Amino acid sequence: MFDVSAYQNPYLRTGASTMQAVVSLSLEDSGLVKTGSMPLALSIIIDRSGSMEGQKIEAAKDAAIRIIQSADPSTAFMVVTFNETANVIVPPTSATPESKARAIAAIRNVYSNGGTCMSTGLAAVAREMSSAQGRARKILFLTDGKNEGEKRNILDKAVQRVKEADIEVSAWGMGVDWDEDELKYIANETKGSADIIPSPDQIAGAFGFAFSEMQKITATNVRLNLWTPVGVTIKSVQQVYPSILPLTGTPNPDSPRITEFKLGSFGRDEKRDYVVDLTIPTYTPGQQFLMARPSLLYYVAGQGDIEEKTDKKGWIFAQWTDDPVESSKIERHVAHYTNQSELSNIVEEGHKALAQGDNERATQLLGRALQLSEQTGNENMTQMLKKIVTNEPNGTARLNKAASAVDLKSVAVNSGKTSRLK
Repeated sequence: MFDVSAYQNPYLRTGASTMQAVVSLSLEDSGLVKTGSMPLALSIIIDRSGSMEGQKIEAAKDAAIRIIQSADPSTAFMVVTFNETANVIVPPTSATPESKARAIAAIRNVYSNGGTCMSTGLAAVAREMSSAQGRARKILFLTDGKNEGEKRNILDKAVQRVKEADIEVSAWGMGVDWDEDELKYIANETKGSADIIPSPDQIAGAFGFAFSEMQKITATNVRLNLWTPVGVTIKSVQQVYPSILPLTGTPNPDSPRITEFKLGSFGRDEKRDYVVDLTIPTYTPGQQFLMARPSLLYYVAGQGDIEEKTDKKGWIFAQWTDDPVESSKIERHVAHYTNQSELSNIVEEGHKALAQGDNERATQLLGRALQLSEQTGNENMTQMLKKIVTNEPNGTARLNKAASAVDLKSVAVNSGKTSRLK
C-alpha cells in the first residue's frame, strides 16, 4: 500500500562520517486502500469552563451534534466535557439512530462554568477508549483558554496516557486566549495536529473538516523500521512534512540492527516526509554501501498486522569520492527541508520576541521568515506572515501595527507546519 522513496546525495567526500537523507512515504489510493478504511473510534472533548459561556458553548454543542448526526453505524463515539472535572456525558457507543438521539439530548443540556483543567477530559478518554481495538482512535479537542487550574505535570501525565492508548488528538484553540505551546504539545505527543478557530461560527466547519479527514484513515499503528548494518548509528529521525516532529526510536528486541519509529495513522493519499541523520563508518572511494533499509509495519481492518518491505528506491546508500563537485551537491529534498526547519525556528523566535515587546528583533526575524517562506514555497505560512510583516523593495522589514491577535496566534500555532517540495 505504501510507496517509499529515499532522496539523498550518496556521494560523500573521502573521510566523511555523517550523512542525511529524506525518506518519503505515501499511502497509495489503490483498490486495496479504498476497501480498507478503518472503523473510527471518535471522542469529542469540549471545554465547558466559565469563559465558554454564551455563543462559544452553544456553537461547540451544535458542532458536536452535527458530527454525531453524520457518523455512520460503524463509528464508535463518546463525548466528554470538562472544567475542573470531566463529565462523560456520552459513554462509548455505536452510532446507531437510538444512541445518536440520546447523545444529542445529552449534549443540548451542557452548560458552562468553572475553571480549565485539560487533563481531566484527556484522562477520561484514555480510560474509556483504550480498549477500542481494531479502530482508528481520534479525539476532537476544543478549548478557549489556558490550562490554569492544574500543575503542568498533571497535564503531561494525561497526555502520556492518551499517547500510550494510541489516540491521536486534533486540538483546536478557539479565539486567542489559549496557549499555543500547550495545544502543540498535546498534538505533537499524540501524532495529531493543532490549529486555531478564530470565532464560534467557525467551529462547525473546523470539526467537519477534521472528521472528514479522520474517515479516510486506512492504516493505523504505522511503524517505520530502519535496518542499519554494523557500524551505522541512527542519530535522529524527524518528520518534516506536513509538520516538524522529532521521533523517538525503539530498538527491536529480536533484531539489534532494527530501530522502530511510531508514525501514527495514515489516510488515503496521505504523504509524509522524514529526515534521517546517520553516523557511518568510512570506506575508500569507489564502492557503494547500503547504510539503511526501511520497512513498514501497520494494521489494516480485516487483515490485521501487515509487514511491508521496500525496494531499492527507498534504501539509503553511501559512496565515498575524491571528486569535490560530486560530494558538494546538496540533494534538493534535503535542502528544502533544511530551509523549512530554519523557517520554523525563525517564526517561533520572532513570535516570542514580539510577545516580549522586542519589536526591533521581531521585525528582523519575521521579515527574514517571510522571505524564506516565499523562497521555499510555503504558501500558507507566507499568507499568514504577510498579515504581520511587510518586506519593502529596499530590503527593509516593517511590522503591521494593525495585525490582529488572531493573525499573531495563527502564525504561532502553525509555526511547525511545512510545505512539500513541488
